[in-house]
Amino acid sequence: MTGSVAGGDLPEQAIGDDGEEALGADIAQFATLERKGPWLMAYLVARRVEPGEGDGVGFEQQSTKCFDRNTFRRISAREFARRAGTSAKRVMALWEAWNRLAADGVVPPSTDLQPGMDIELPDTEQYPFFGQNGYYRSLDARRISAERREAIEREAEKSGTRPSAITYVIGHPTAVKTALLADEGTRSAAREALQEFDARQAAADAADRAAAADVTSRRQREYDEALRREREAIAAQARAAGDGTEADASMDVFHAMAEIRMAASRALSLLHKQQIRFTTDRAQAIAELCDGAEATITAVRDLATGSALDDAALAKFLDDSGGLL
Repeated sequence: MTGSVAGGDLPEQAIGDDGEEALGADIAQFATLERKGPWLMAYLVARRVEPGEGDGVGFEQQSTKCFDRNTFRRISAREFARRAGTSAKRVMALWEAWNRLAADGVVPPSTDLQPGMDIELPDTEQYPFFGQNGYYRSLDARRISAERREAIEREAEKSGTRPSAITYVIGHPTAVKTALLADEGTRSAAREALQEFDARQAAADAADRAAAADVTSRRQREYDEALRREREAIAAQARAAGDGTEADASMDVFHAMAEIRMAASRALSLLHKQQIRFTTDRAQAIAELCDGAEATITAVRDLATGSALDDAALAKFLDDSGGLL
């Protein structure tokens, strides 16, 4: 049968091999595919796929780009993938690999490919297709979030592993589970990984606690500094008041008492506007504030009207009011 790969029964007189030359040709073809096969797939995708919105120009739609009289019929990555029995993401990953190589000036970009062009496919030994320095990014062919992609690339760089190998493993959780159940070496590697993960987490937690303690300490220092400045400002105001005239001091007392009156009026207005149910603790605190305010106002009135307290009574009042003044 002409064109058949497997041979049938041959007459006894025809038995024999096809010779060293044919054997060498098959081996040479295998070696060529071994070195250039991935780039051949990328080339076929590059000249037949037209990316765009929706990963292509649409189902069965021919590209509008023309090169002289002849042009490759181009279709979307989705349609190419459907016909080839693969995924659109893998198709686009091949397309991007070709154009990365084109960006280095090794091959024409996909948009410049046209029938009749003599394209020398690159050798994977010189221009690696897979691997850490390869032009093909297997992560592009899988639905992986940017965060997971970054984590995979970071761990791959640490361990010297190809990101594509890690991506393949995490993309097949059932196979991972089966390997763990069937192979002690895999279980041992998993235990080591978990121990390293726990150690990293502990170190990260310790670092977080140290950072939190540092933030707390810094905020406490800032608070202490703000409190010190506030006290200095109050002391400066007191000194300025002491240096002022008696008229200025009397006017300050008048304004202070006016503010107390206005604040009490606002509180009374709020109580008239709505019924407020205070908790027992809150009600008791307000009552204590009112008692303290009343005692303070009485003392101010006595001092202002000349009914001054004697020194002992004034000292007792100031001591009793220490939490309010």
